[in-house]
Amino acid sequence: MRDLLAHADLARYAGQFVWLELSYDEPRNRDFLTRYGANATPTFFVINPKDESIVAMQTGAMSLGELRRFLDRGAAAVSAKRLTPADATLIRGDGLMAEQPAEAAKTYLQALQSSAADWSHRELAEASLVKAFQASGQWQRCAETAASDAATMKRDALFVRTIVDGMWCLVSGGSAAWVDNETKTLQPFAEEALSLSITVRDHRDSIYRTLMLIEVARKNDSAALKWGDRWLAELDRIRPRGDDERSAIDIARVENVQIVGDPARILPALRASEKAMPNNYVASLRLAQIEMAAKQYDQAIATCHRGLARTPGAFGKTWLLEIEAEALEKKGLTAEARQLLQEALNSAEQIPSGNSRERVIAAIKKTLESSSPQPK
Repeated sequence: MRDLLAHADLARYAGQFVWLELSYDEPRNRDFLTRYGANATPTFFVINPKDESIVAMQTGAMSLGELRRFLDRGAAAVSAKRLTPADATLIRGDGLMAEQPAEAAKTYLQALQSSAADWSHRELAEASLVKAFQASGQWQRCAETAASDAATMKRDALFVRTIVDGMWCLVSGGSAAWVDNETKTLQPFAEEALSLSITVRDHRDSIYRTLMLIEVARKNDSAALKWGDRWLAELDRIRPRGDDERSAIDIARVENVQIVGDPARILPALRASEKAMPNNYVASLRLAQIEMAAKQYDQAIATCHRGLARTPGAFGKTWLLEIEAEALEKKGLTAEARQLLQEALNSAEQIPSGNSRERVIAAIKKTLESSSPQPK
């Protein structure tokens, strides 16, 4: 998304918006992230300057067309003198989505039930409802709603978003009895979404990964590898326009082989990226992850050192320290590993996002407890 924003023509919005980009790694952003519940990257808000309320909210990547529609919707909500009941309810759902997704789902349902048959935001509300079901862990309702709504949706970005969220709910459903039946319905839609030129790279990544995970759950690694190889081949054909796009492609490569495949397959590309982006700690972090997966522990430790020298924020520093600690543990250097985990714990205390901070701290403490010397 940062690459898209860097190259997007948004001149028509000059004077309508005050643009604000906030990093999860900056402690000074903690109040905003806590207030608005920004727990995913990327998350987009349009905030009403009159009362600082959310009038539009969306998580995940967008195409340029979808971004423009999102901004238009937010601007219309701020300037409207009167809203229809359905539109007002949709806005209320967006305001609840980040911190109370279950309540957001109820609100989106109310918007759909109170709307006219030709409501212009019907498919937006349907896609938002599926996302709310996913975010609140209502996996079956999410998958069933996605399958039902997708059948009648226009083949546009909202269709793709609906399929992406529905596929993740299939994966989250695990071995539940309903999963196989909904997979039969949703998988053809997922393959159709891959054939659409409007499907952005991040959504393609989600679809490929969910198709891989479904096959792994079926113990069909050969089918999963076919999906993975197809996606890696697509990624290899992309010529990144800048560091942001290069980094995003590398993240997709890493997420791919973490499901199934040979980690060594992507090491040359990751090493080339780290060299091409000498100030980017994320490039080092991703490379260290895959060197760990390839059991190249000394290389992973050296890569973590390079990443830490690239001045990461609290989240990145914590993650790099955790990877290095894991590499030391694999080498049998338990005391050194515990010392680094303690450093990681101290760094985690500075993570701005409350939910992320608590989750990371809990995970590190669990690792420290599991590695504590047992009394004889």
